[in-house]
Parts: sequence; C-alpha cells; structure tokens
Amino acid sequence: MPNENDGSSSDEGSCSGDGDPGSTIQRNLINESAYCAFTGIFMGMAFFASPVIAVTCLDVSAVELTIIVSAFPCGAFLGPVWAALGRRWGMQKLVTRMAVWATLPLFLMPWVETSTAFTIIVTVTQLLYSAMRMGQSSLYRVSYPKNELGRAIGRLTFATFVTMVPTVLIAGIVSDADHDPTSYRWLYPLAGLAGLIGSRFYARLRPVGRNVAVSDSLSVRASLRGIHQVVRSDRGFMLFQIAFFLSGSAYFMSSHVTILLTHQRLGFTASDLAIWLSVVPQLILAFSSLMWGRVLDRIGIVRLRWLISVMMTTYLTCYFTGIASGTVWLIFVGSFLRGMSEGGGQVTWALASVHFAPRPEDVHLYSGIHFALNGVRGLVMPSIGSTLAVLTGQWTLLVATAVSGAAIFVLSRTVRLHPESGEVEGPVPVPGAMPRPALEEAADVARV
Repeated sequence: MPNENDGSSSDEGSCSGDGDPGSTIQRNLINESAYCAFTGIFMGMAFFASPVIAVTCLDVSAVELTIIVSAFPCGAFLGPVWAALGRRWGMQKLVTRMAVWATLPLFLMPWVETSTAFTIIVTVTQLLYSAMRMGQSSLYRVSYPKNELGRAIGRLTFATFVTMVPTVLIAGIVSDADHDPTSYRWLYPLAGLAGLIGSRFYARLRPVGRNVAVSDSLSVRASLRGIHQVVRSDRGFMLFQIAFFLSGSAYFMSSHVTILLTHQRLGFTASDLAIWLSVVPQLILAFSSLMWGRVLDRIGIVRLRWLISVMMTTYLTCYFTGIASGTVWLIFVGSFLRGMSEGGGQVTWALASVHFAPRPEDVHLYSGIHFALNGVRGLVMPSIGSTLAVLTGQWTLLVATAVSGAAIFVLSRTVRLHPESGEVEGPVPVPGAMPRPALEEAADVARV
C-alpha cells in the first residue's frame, strides 16, 4: 500500500515475503481468518458461554455476573499499558504474546469448584484479551487496503463467529443439569488450547503498509493535546462516539439482565439460554457480517450505524415485551434481530477509528478515545443494569430500549454532517507530535 501522504515507496515497513502486495494481502486474510476461527472457540467459552455457565452451573451472584460481563470492556482502561507494550514489542507480538497469557488461566478450570474462582479466572482472561483486541485492530489499516476494509473485516468476523456458535451450543448442551454441570472443567482447557493454536497463525501476518515518519517520543501533555484537538475539531466523530456509547450502554445494561429474567420468568434451561440468547444471535451475526462489510464499503459507517441502532432498539423492545407478557416467540424474534444488528456492530466497532482518522498516524488518538469510552460504559452500565433489575425487574429493558433509541437521534444528526456515501471524511490532520502509529509498529513486526 503506497504512502498516503506522498505516494512514495520505502523498504522500511514494506510488505515482506515475495514483495507482491496482492498476494501478501491474500495470505494475510487466510492466516488472520484461521486465527479468528481458533480464537472464536476461545472467545465462545471465555465470553459468551461464561454468563450462561455461571448462572446455571455455579449459582453465581448478581455481583459476580456483573463482573464477568464488564471485564472485557474494562480492559480498555489498561490501554496505555497495552500501547506501551505494543510500542516495545510491536503490535503483532503484543497479540501473540498476550494470547499465551490470556489462555493460561483457562487451564486452571479443572480445579475450580466455586463461583468466586470461576469469576476470577474468566475476568483475568477477558482483561488480557483486551490487549489482543487492541493489537489486532491497530494492524487492520496496514494489513488490508482501506477501500476494502469493510469486506475484509466482514470475512474475519464470519470466521470468528462460525466457530464460536457451535462452541457456545456445545457448552450450553453439555452443561445442562441433565448432562454434566461440571463439564466446564474440561471445556475451558480445550478453548485455551484453541487460542494458543490461533496465535501461531497470527504470527504469520505480514503488514503491507510503509513506515510514516513521526516522532518516537511523545509526552503525556502532547498526547492529551492531540486528543483535545480531535474532541474539539471533529464534531462528526464525537457525535458518532456518543451514539456508539449510547448503543453500547443499552447493550451492557440489558444483556445479563435478559439472561437472568429469561431464566427466572420464562423457565429457559442452560441449553435454551445458550441457543436463543447466544447461539442464534451469533449464527446470524456470522453470516450477516459478510453482508454488512459490503454495505459499509458502499454507504459508509455512519448510515450503517443508524440502521444498526434501529434494529437494536427493535430487538430490545421484543425482549422487554416478551419477558413482561410471557410471550416466548418475541424472544426468538428479538434474538434474530439482535444477531443482525450485532453483525454490523462488529464491523463498525473494529473500523470506527480507521474510518474517521484522516491520517494513519492519527488512528492511535482516535482509537484511544474509542477504547476509553468503551471502557467507561463497560465498567458502569452493567452495574446500573443490575441495580435497575433489582429495583424494577423487566423495566430495566425498557430503559435500555430508550437509551438505544437516543442513539438513532444522534446518528441522524451525524448523517447530516457526513451526507456522502462511502468512506467518512475526517477533519484536518491533527498538528504536532503524534504517538507512534500502527503503521510504524507494523514496520517492526514485519521483521519478526
């Protein structure tokens, strides 16, 4: 991929291998798809199956369930630590090395008998996975052409969830009281092994972007000045982030509450919960992500988020009405719409910073804002949802529906700021010293 600033080429940071960017991009997509497929097994157990297993097999408390749900978003607060390690190791090594540390706790599960120990292990794994996620998203810009990022991320999302779906399904079925409620003791070590295998494929990636000359030294003051410049000058990006925050808040307020209320009031078993509140949404997510990637490349990220917010508000309405009235089929409809909305949500979450940042070296600043807001909502909103559930029961879902609806209004204003279809234009490049960007880090990992 040529330098976006001057169109020149350079040996430093250029693609490795046979020197053909096209073949390198194709190999990157194959290797990263394999990484995503194995990581999907790991994520299926560590993220999606964990709340179900905690509720049905370990009699987890509401506080412990809230910790499990909010652990990964809270990893965003460790962003400065992950960024420092990424600058020191290179982002690719950050992913592969942290994959080892994130999977190791899962091998302790055979000795877990209490909900507290289970919560600690899952929390540590999810926190460490946040480093892997940050490193992976930082390298998208230098692994694939910008005008095809939507389709590339769609394929990677499909690869992740096509293995995650059967993983969660199997976990839900074998964890039922009628089968083996202690099966988590051998399921989690298998998931950890899959995560380790996936990291070996990620080590084969070869970035195709060239190095951009920027300052290696960045003071805290300069970093804060750059963030302030983005917040002040890029109104479209900030409105987009507000809408993202609202949608994420609605999700984190409602997801674990929906599991609890569906189990308590509608009598869903562990396998029922796994199928209808995890497997079905994930299956639809996997296949719809292929479509959403192409839609993003065609209409742009803002319009796509507007469509996603409409679907999200609708599925939350179905969940609330189904639980309040005891109408089971509304849970099924809501899960279908949830899968559709989350398919587009995965694609837009991964590319929010890339699409708004005007230059590759600005991606770090935009990602910092994006991840920080994600951490805030992940830390605060599950607790608010749990508190509201204790005080109001199913009305928590109605509050979440209203919050999701507010995102539609904010995105309508954002569309007027970015009326064009296709790629969203960013503001004037942020002046001054910049953090070391993903492109420069890619120059390091290309020498791995």
